Amino acid sequence: MNKTELEKNRLDLSYKRNLQIINATLLLGVGSIITFIAALLLNRKSLTEYSIIISVLIILTYIFYKKTDKNLKQISEKIKKLIA
Repeated sequence: MNKTELEKNRLDLSYKRNLQIINATLLLGVGSIITFIAALLLNRKSLTEYSIIISVLIILTYIFYKKTDKNLKQISEKIKKLIA
Protein backbone atom coordinates (compact mmCIF):
# COMPACT_ATOMS: atom_id res chain seq x y z
CA MET A 1 0.00 0.00 0.00
CA ASN A 2 1.31 3.39 -0.89
CA LYS A 3 1.10 6.54 1.22
CA THR A 4 -2.04 7.84 -0.53
CA GLU A 5 -3.99 4.65 0.13
CA LEU A 6 -2.96 4.66 3.79
CA GLU A 7 -4.07 8.27 4.16
CA LYS A 8 -7.40 7.52 2.47
CA ASN A 9 -7.98 4.55 4.79
CA ARG A 10 -7.18 6.71 7.81
CA LEU A 11 -9.62 9.37 6.61
CA ASP A 12 -12.28 6.72 5.96
CA LEU A 13 -11.94 5.45 9.52
CA SER A 14 -12.13 8.99 10.86
CA TYR A 15 -15.24 9.61 8.76
CA LYS A 16 -16.93 6.48 10.13
CA ARG A 17 -16.04 7.51 13.67
CA ASN A 18 -17.57 10.94 13.16
CA LEU A 19 -20.72 9.35 11.71
CA GLN A 20 -21.06 7.28 14.88
CA ILE A 21 -20.60 10.42 16.98
CA ILE A 22 -23.35 12.20 15.01
CA ASN A 23 -25.68 9.22 15.48
CA ALA A 24 -25.04 9.23 19.23
CA THR A 25 -25.57 13.00 19.38
CA LEU A 26 -28.88 12.77 17.56
CA LEU A 27 -29.99 9.92 19.83
CA LEU A 28 -29.12 12.03 22.85
CA GLY A 29 -31.13 14.94 21.48
CA VAL A 30 -34.20 12.87 20.67
CA GLY A 31 -33.94 10.98 23.95
CA SER A 32 -33.78 14.19 25.95
CA ILE A 33 -36.88 15.55 24.19
CA ILE A 34 -38.80 12.35 24.91
CA THR A 35 -37.66 12.48 28.54
CA PHE A 36 -38.76 16.11 28.76
CA ILE A 37 -42.24 15.27 27.48
CA ALA A 38 -42.55 12.32 29.88
CA ALA A 39 -41.41 14.46 32.81
CA LEU A 40 -43.97 17.12 31.93
CA LEU A 41 -46.73 14.53 31.85
CA LEU A 42 -45.73 13.23 35.28
CA ASN A 43 -45.06 16.54 37.03
CA ARG A 44 -46.32 19.77 35.49
CA LYS A 45 -45.27 21.84 38.52
CA SER A 46 -41.57 21.65 37.57
CA LEU A 47 -41.99 23.12 34.09
CA THR A 48 -39.37 25.84 34.62
CA GLU A 49 -36.64 23.48 35.83
CA TYR A 50 -37.34 20.96 33.09
CA SER A 51 -37.34 23.69 30.45
CA ILE A 52 -33.98 25.06 31.58
CA ILE A 53 -32.39 21.62 31.62
CA ILE A 54 -33.78 20.65 28.21
CA SER A 55 -32.71 24.00 26.72
CA VAL A 56 -29.13 23.49 27.89
CA LEU A 57 -29.11 19.93 26.55
CA ILE A 58 -30.51 20.99 23.19
CA ILE A 59 -27.97 23.81 22.84
CA LEU A 60 -25.05 21.53 23.73
CA THR A 61 -26.32 18.82 21.40
CA TYR A 62 -26.70 21.30 18.54
CA ILE A 63 -23.20 22.73 19.04
CA PHE A 64 -21.67 19.26 19.14
CA TYR A 65 -23.66 18.21 16.07
CA LYS A 66 -22.51 21.23 14.04
CA LYS A 67 -18.88 20.69 15.08
CA THR A 68 -18.97 17.03 14.05
CA ASP A 69 -20.81 17.84 10.81
CA LYS A 70 -18.09 20.36 9.95
CA ASN A 71 -15.45 17.66 10.57
CA LEU A 72 -17.33 15.29 8.25
CA LYS A 73 -17.34 17.87 5.47
CA GLN A 74 -13.61 18.53 5.91
CA ILE A 75 -12.79 14.82 5.82
CA SER A 76 -14.95 14.37 2.73
CA GLU A 77 -13.09 17.18 0.97
CA LYS A 78 -9.73 15.67 1.90
CA ILE A 79 -10.81 12.28 0.51
CA LYS A 80 -11.96 13.94 -2.73
CA LYS A 81 -8.56 15.63 -3.10
CA LEU A 82 -6.75 12.32 -2.53
CA ILE A 83 -8.84 10.51 -5.12
CA ALA A 84 -8.60 13.24 -7.75
